[in-house]
Amino acid sequence: MSESILQTRYIEKLVRALEDEPGRHIHLPVRGLKGDIVASLVDDSPLPAGLPPLKFNTALKVRYPSDPVEVYSIFTGRQPVIFYKDQLLEAPAVHLEIALIALLREMHIAIARAVEIPEILRHRTAEEELADLRELIGLLASGVYPEESDLDTIAQALYLAWSAPSSFAAFHPEFMEDVKGEEDLFLLVLEKALPVVYCEPHPDAATLEACISELTGEDVSLPPGKDLFTRAQVLLAPLGWQLLHLDTATDGYCLLVVNPSDTQQVTALAQRFNVTLTAL
Repeated sequence: MSESILQTRYIEKLVRALEDEPGRHIHLPVRGLKGDIVASLVDDSPLPAGLPPLKFNTALKVRYPSDPVEVYSIFTGRQPVIFYKDQLLEAPAVHLEIALIALLREMHIAIARAVEIPEILRHRTAEEELADLRELIGLLASGVYPEESDLDTIAQALYLAWSAPSSFAAFHPEFMEDVKGEEDLFLLVLEKALPVVYCEPHPDAATLEACISELTGEDVSLPPGKDLFTRAQVLLAPLGWQLLHLDTATDGYCLLVVNPSDTQQVTALAQRFNVTLTAL
């Protein structure tokens, strides 16, 4: 039976460890999370009346990079008292558990073996990550590349961009000429390898029809009106396509299509590499 990480002893250790951190806070990047976990100490945070005495007047505030960002405040007494968006939690929060385990490991604080480490925090070998990338490319670019070896080459390039960006730059200087500032190198390599079509933020029916035709080779007719993407998907489903948006942190849409039965798998694989794919 798994042991919960939400225990007073772990919270107290994190509080003491953060006391020694500059500014009493820490930003922790985690592979598989789009953004950092942020933990900080906040003194004299107000508590609702009627709670038993607590060991600290300091709250451990934890921000988890979901969409929207989740913010938890934790106090310690006999048991941790946890608030999420100003609401008292009566049940464990999955994202909070992930954040606490990640923070404990970063600060080299021992965790009991009975605590189950979430999948997102488990160490993955190079072979496992390469296999995930090969599967991701195979699903997103099905039928695009003539040789299976092309997909292996792309997966290798993606792995290098993910695990060793400086090495990727050394091996692919021609690609780096198009990279600007703090752009996400892995996302840029992935985007370039996929059959994507770019679409303005608020397309009219004719524009979206042209995008779909370029992606699928199918001619569809969308009457003008609202919810164009919803109506487009209704037409695409019988044809065996699911329309996806690749989040490139820019205005507009980066569109691609997959087999509908692969949608859940490709979104999960992409998330492991901090890439957001959304079904439209």
